[in-house]
Amino acid sequence: MRVSQKRSPTFVLDTSAIIYGFNPQLIEGEHYITPRVVSELSGRKTKALVDLFLSSGRLKIRSPSEETKSHVMAQASSTGDLPVLSETDLEVVALALDLKAEGHEPVVVSDDYSLQNLCNLLSISFKPMVTKGISQEFWWFVYCPACGETYDSSSKLTTCQICGHALKRKVYSKKQISNGQAKLDVPPQ
Repeated sequence: MRVSQKRSPTFVLDTSAIIYGFNPQLIEGEHYITPRVVSELSGRKTKALVDLFLSSGRLKIRSPSEETKSHVMAQASSTGDLPVLSETDLEVVALALDLKAEGHEPVVVSDDYSLQNLCNLLSISFKPMVTKGISQEFWWFVYCPACGETYDSSSKLTTCQICGHALKRKVYSKKQISNGQAKLDVPPQ
């Protein structure tokens, strides 16, 4: 009789997770960052820590597939989160989706609410570092508060094409989530 072993958790870290002190050496599991996360890191101490984690093998750099990145962009567009998500955010979620397709159970570590909203939509667990995290899934639309013109939520426009006023986002639908947040046991430091 074979006893199946439970796989260690797999964490995909965004830039804020590194900045706020996520330490792959203290948390069991596999830990990944993307090349764009690396490029966003500044400060000698932070870079030195990441280099230490990389050299010890406790942290790995991996790029998501282009196909998955396109799928993630389309999903972010459907919720209206695309205009506020960075390329790095999209890359982090895409990597988590690639890992999920490979049989991992990824947990995205991020304090970005729009990124968490996208993770929830894609059934990817997430864990915030310093914030409470989201409790509702949001669907947004983009509008001009001056003239009332509305725009496709996937648009990266920031000003109204009619009157030139700054555009805003507004929730048009929301629902309670069951709790896409994963439990993260962080040992005391």
